[in-house]
Amino acid sequence: MPTSKNTTDLVTDLCWGAWSELGVSGWGRTHKEWAIDPEPLIVFTSSIGTSEPRLRDEAMDWCIRNWRHISQTRLRNILRSEPFLATDSWGTFAATVNARAGVNWPGATTERSTYRVTGRSTLRSLSEPSLVYLRMRAMFGVSARTEILRYFLFHQRFKVPANALAEDSRYTKRNIAEACDLLVQADVLTAKTVGNRFYYSLTNPGALEGFVGSVPAIAPDWSTLFRVVGMIWEVCQAGENGSAEALAVEVHQAVRAIDDDLVDLGIDGPRRIRGVGILSEWDEWSSELMTDLASGDWPADETSLPVSEISIATARGNRNIARHRASSSR
Repeated sequence: MPTSKNTTDLVTDLCWGAWSELGVSGWGRTHKEWAIDPEPLIVFTSSIGTSEPRLRDEAMDWCIRNWRHISQTRLRNILRSEPFLATDSWGTFAATVNARAGVNWPGATTERSTYRVTGRSTLRSLSEPSLVYLRMRAMFGVSARTEILRYFLFHQRFKVPANALAEDSRYTKRNIAEACDLLVQADVLTAKTVGNRFYYSLTNPGALEGFVGSVPAIAPDWSTLFRVVGMIWEVCQAGENGSAEALAVEVHQAVRAIDDDLVDLGIDGPRRIRGVGILSEWDEWSSELMTDLASGDWPADETSLPVSEISIATARGNRNIARHRASSSR
C-alpha cells in the first residue's frame, strides 16, 4: 500500500494535535475547536507508543504533572471494554506514571526505570474551548456526575436512558444511575419513565452551557473514533509485509469491524469492493479520512450529522437515532 507510511504518520499527527491542546510540547495548534477527551487519548497513545516514542514520552510527562484531572475509573472501564488496548505498552505506561506521580492507574506492570520527566508539558488555560471537559471536572469534580453533564452539554435536548449515558461516559450503569438521581434531586435533570426505563434530559436546556462557558464546535466520541483510527493503524502495519491477497482479507475484516462505529460517528466508510480491489479503495479512503482528522477538520458529507450531535456514538444501543437523523437530513 503505497501511502501506508503517510497514513501512519497522520495517525500520530492526530494524537499530537490533541495532546497539544492539553499542553504537551512540540506541535502546532490544529485542534482548537475539538473537545479533547483525555482518557481515550492516553490509552490510545500508549498503544502506538513504541512507534512514536517522543509522543509517548511527552504524553507521559503531561500525565505525571496533571494526573489530578484524569479519571482512574474511566481508564479502567476503557481497558475493560477495549481489551485489545490493554497491552504491554499500556502496562509500562501506567506503571511509569504511577511510580513518578504516586497514583494507582489500572493495568500497571513494570515501569520504565530509564524514563526521565521532561518537564516541558504545561496545562493550557481551562478557559480554552478545547479543554471544556477538564474545565467541567475542575468545576464539578472528576466523577460520573461530571461526565453526565458533559454529555448533555453537547446533547442539550436529548432524552436518554442510563445505559446510553454509561456507554458514553465509560462509567458503570450503577454509578450513572446514582449520579442521575442526585442531579434529578437538584432539578438539573428531569426523569421520565417510558416502560420500565428512566429517560433523562436537562431540565433547563441552555443554562448548562451558559454556566460552563465556551465550548468547541467538534465533540466526537473519542473512544469510537480511536477504534476506527486504530484499525487504520493496524492495517497500515499489516501492509508492510505479506501478499496483496492476505492484506485484502485484513482490509475486508477491518471494514466490517468498523462499520457500526462509522455510522455512530456520521462518517462514510469505504466502498465495498470484492477481492484485492478493496486495497486501493481503502488506501484512498483512509488517507483522506486521516488527512482531515490530523488537520483538525471533521470529515463532512451531505448526510453527516452536525458534529456536536454525533458524539452519541455512544449509542451503540442508540444507533437508530444516528441513522434516523442522518436520513432525515438528506
